[in-house]
Amino acid sequence: MKWVGFIILALAAPFVNTAYYAFHGCVWPWRFLAKFETLYVFLGVAMLVGVVTGTSLHYASGMLAALLRLEKRPQEEPRGRTMASYRAERTRKLQLKAISRSIPELATPPKIIDTTSTDDFANLLEREKQSGRRSLLTSTILEEDDSSDGGF
Repeated sequence: MKWVGFIILALAAPFVNTAYYAFHGCVWPWRFLAKFETLYVFLGVAMLVGVVTGTSLHYASGMLAALLRLEKRPQEEPRGRTMASYRAERTRKLQLKAISRSIPELATPPKIIDTTSTDDFANLLEREKQSGRRSLLTSTILEEDDSSDGGF
């Protein structure tokens, strides 16, 4: 019987070794992260202290503000327009419309009259040519390209 056990162990040895290395491959990330255990403990305690301190300060400042009556209570605003505000706005618009009808300057916008015409400019150019004087009206203004932009 002893020799049967040796044969079974000899046949199972490759599977046992494969399972051993697979297990160590799966456990490797946990062993790597275990090296940073002190850092995890420090950050965990810091988080816990921060949460406890923040919560206690929140409630303490809320109670202090309530005791000293420092908090403002929100005023309730009516939702939408009420019938009274609608009627008041409508009567105000009707009154403004009646006032604008009674004053003709408010009823129609002023008309803009263009008094210049091309004939006026032609006459001005003709007078300048006869006098022999040169002004900006007869000269052409040339635009220059800005070369400092690099051609763009």
